Amino acid sequence: MIPWFAWVYLALLALVGLSGFALTVRDGQSKLLAIARLAAVGVLMWGVVLFFRDAGAHVLFAGALFVAVLLLAHKSVSDAQDAVRMQLDRSARIGVAINGLVVLPAIAMGALAIWAGRGA
Repeated sequence: MIPWFAWVYLALLALVGLSGFALTVRDGQSKLLAIARLAAVGVLMWGVVLFFRDAGAHVLFAGALFVAVLLLAHKSVSDAQDAVRMQLDRSARIGVAINGLVVLPAIAMGALAIWAGRGA
């Protein structure tokens, strides 16, 4: 059974993914890239579910997690560059940084699900 705080974290991840998708599309960037980033957040969400269900994960999920991390790292770098380019104030830059940091626990949980799957 998934605890309530995991559901809250999943909702937070969904909000981060959907807001990133909306901002990317509204900014006129590639819709394919926006969909790929949204899917990457979905992979992280699946990793959280696997972690809390003690389900373990295998090679296909490991590959998907690797690609998701690459996509989201690229997004974090471009968000930071955009914040500098747009000359955002300090509180807005902190918000951009927090948005990128929110996904780190999900990455760790996905990696732990893969590690648990290796023993199965």
